[in-house]
Amino acid sequence: MTIVFDGLFLFLLFILLGVLADFLVENVTYIGKVAKIRIFTFGILLGLVTTLPELFLGIKASIDQVGALSVGNILGGVVVILGLVLGMSLVFHREIFTQSKLSSLLPMVFVIFSPILFGLDGSFGLFDGMSMIGLYLGLVLYLYNKNHFGNSFGFGIVNRNTLSKALFLSVSSIIGILITSHFIVERTLYLLESIQVNEFVIGVLIFSLGTNLPEIIIAITSWKKKVFDLSLSHILSSTFTQVLVLGILAILQPIYFNVDANYWITAFFLGLTLLLFAYFYHSDKKMNRGEGWILICVYLLFILTSFYFGFSV
Repeated sequence: MTIVFDGLFLFLLFILLGVLADFLVENVTYIGKVAKIRIFTFGILLGLVTTLPELFLGIKASIDQVGALSVGNILGGVVVILGLVLGMSLVFHREIFTQSKLSSLLPMVFVIFSPILFGLDGSFGLFDGMSMIGLYLGLVLYLYNKNHFGNSFGFGIVNRNTLSKALFLSVSSIIGILITSHFIVERTLYLLESIQVNEFVIGVLIFSLGTNLPEIIIAITSWKKKVFDLSLSHILSSTFTQVLVLGILAILQPIYFNVDANYWITAFFLGLTLLLFAYFYHSDKKMNRGEGWILICVYLLFILTSFYFGFSV
């Protein structure tokens, strides 16, 4: 009964995390419009903002010596974003047009998959962290140069009180995310003492979905507002920003984990999702609803496989 209660409490904490992230995204969106930030640049900004839960949870997990929790969360999070979130976006939007340029696509795919290669020795250290941060910064600069002349947001009348409120709520939301992340890790550690599942699998099955609630919310919101370019830009940015977060965590403190069946399952499905995404993105210069359903099915298969091996190994 205690496990059920703790699980329910953890679920409610993730809901709170999603609500706080939604407030943060809403107010940062307003600030971005006031600043007349281009859609591509704004997508990068949103990617940074919506990965704050992963960063804060990762820092707390490192302090509590359960860094594998963050590795599972971040690697599994890539499958969540490109499988579930992108799949949902395609199902909602029916189709999303892409630039279909391999010169932009291949560097993104390499950077997103790079943590799998750096983690083959069962750890992420200082060199790995610096390399991943360097890859992220290099990719952002490269993509910015190729998308510099993208569309920009409209600019309305600025209300100073509204702007001040947006800034205050943004800071308050970040503080709330930090506090909520603390309690999520503490409750998870308590649960790990009651069930026989390692930290990596918990990160893959639970954290990767909970910390990506902001991405899910933005996918639904952009569908309602028909801002399809922002939806795809944000999804891609959130995906490769996971590499930046993992790099920062590795620099702060070395992360150690087991390269076992659970790791290889995650690596396989991450690679499969990236290959499908690259093919769908490049073919026909658009992605459609049928391809969205395929990505969702791959994500569900990933979850079922991880669940089976996570509780049987």
